[in-house]
Amino acid sequence: MSTTPVASPDAVLEPVADKSISEEKISAIARAINFDDPALTIQYGAKTMNEIAKFADSLLGNVRVKDSGPVGESLQELMLKVRDIDVTEIASPKKSALASIPFIGSLFGSVEKTLARFDTLLDQVEGISAHLEDAMLGLLKDIQVLEQLYGYNQAFYEDLTATIMAGERRLQQAREEELPVLEAQARESGNALDAQKVHDFAERLNRFERRLHDLRLSRTITLQTAPQIRMIQSNDQTLAEKIQTSILATIPVWKNQLVLALSINGQHNAAKLQKEVADTTNALLRKNAEMLQASSTAAAREVERSIVDVETLRDVQSRLLATIEETMSIAREGRTRRLAVEKELIGMEEDLKARLTSLAIQKNDDRAAILADSGRKA
Repeated sequence: MSTTPVASPDAVLEPVADKSISEEKISAIARAINFDDPALTIQYGAKTMNEIAKFADSLLGNVRVKDSGPVGESLQELMLKVRDIDVTEIASPKKSALASIPFIGSLFGSVEKTLARFDTLLDQVEGISAHLEDAMLGLLKDIQVLEQLYGYNQAFYEDLTATIMAGERRLQQAREEELPVLEAQARESGNALDAQKVHDFAERLNRFERRLHDLRLSRTITLQTAPQIRMIQSNDQTLAEKIQTSILATIPVWKNQLVLALSINGQHNAAKLQKEVADTTNALLRKNAEMLQASSTAAAREVERSIVDVETLRDVQSRLLATIEETMSIAREGRTRRLAVEKELIGMEEDLKARLTSLAIQKNDDRAAILADSGRKA
């Protein structure tokens, strides 16, 4: 793993001496200071301050706080996964008394379940390893970014120092040269406006002095940022090395032990399979002998048996006679019922004829009575 050398976290930016700043740069900044400009105290050093603000945003946006929390949790999870499987459970499986009990035995661990857990844990460990490798690459990237930010921070510190030195020089010049001239003019003229000019100029100098004080505070903060960056870099590199050591030392050893355990289990399974083949062969021979004995005995019994059993013939004859007798009885009962019905039909016909004749005679009598009554009335 190639990493960028990181300076000791104790390394800090030394206060920049006057001689380390270009005299030309300081003079140029000092010449640009115009105390007659109302916006001077607002604009002076604002560009550098804005750059520092952007730098702080970049620092927060590109560098995460690194500690042993998330990475340490991943490493701890990795170790727990590795320890979860006991290779001796594969190499020398033991069957407890409870495991031999039907239904209950399925609840206890077995070699098959252990191998299945191996497959699952292998995928999980691979995922954790990939996560740790990504974290390590992120740490190395952050180390590079922090190195650039350290250079930016140093440049900001030098710019602030030059700005402060130029401001102090120009402020001293204004107080020693320009302010006395204005005060003398005000005393000579006795004009209130000239006195106001002196007051305004002095107030602008005071505000400018406060501005320089704020810039000194910002320079101190910039100075304090340097060791913070170095500390973060050192922590990042330490974590990256820890991650790499864990991945290179833990995963290969675990996988090698897994291969050995699986090989031993393969030998155990081969021996077990051979035993099962022999047991199956013996069981098959015994089963075939039993089936041959049962089949031969059944065949002999069927050969000695009559085509139709006498019991069957006796039952058939009894049922046949009962059927004939029952059929004849049903026929006699049918003839008796038919004769009774015929007699009843003859009586019904005679009764119908008598009633029809009586009705016809009554109808003729009623007609004759009606005609006789009509003649009398006429």
